[in-house]
Amino acid sequence: MIEPLTNYLGKPASALLASPPFKFWPFERSVEGDLPERPVDYVFPQHGLELTCDNDEKIHSIFLKSDSFDQALLDIPFSSSRSDVLSLLGVPSKSGGAHTHPILGEYGAWDLFARPGHAIHVGYRADADRIRMVTLMRADVVP
Repeated sequence: MIEPLTNYLGKPASALLASPPFKFWPFERSVEGDLPERPVDYVFPQHGLELTCDNDEKIHSIFLKSDSFDQALLDIPFSSSRSDVLSLLGVPSKSGGAHTHPILGEYGAWDLFARPGHAIHVGYRADADRIRMVTLMRADVVP
């Protein structure tokens, strides 16, 4: 279900919030008032879903966390290894290895897959060869 979820990128958050199953999920909304762009975040703490929106509430990133996102809504199993992901999504446009940040700790490897209008970022666990998080981003916000 990556492709249906990417259809929400660039659309108002209200479109996702009105769609099943998301319309039944409790969420927390916050605005980053200390930043000039004033991004708006939606966090669904019980469901492993987060949205980051522009100040006009148009979605620019969707974060799917493996520890609690409903696997039935994603066509890539979170138990997938890096080689499984590469088999499913093809050659990544960028990749990075595992590393340890002095403050934030260990990070697993990652792959970025550029698609027309959006990108799929897959982060892997540092302690196992499986997916930690999938991030869907509009092309104009890819770092």
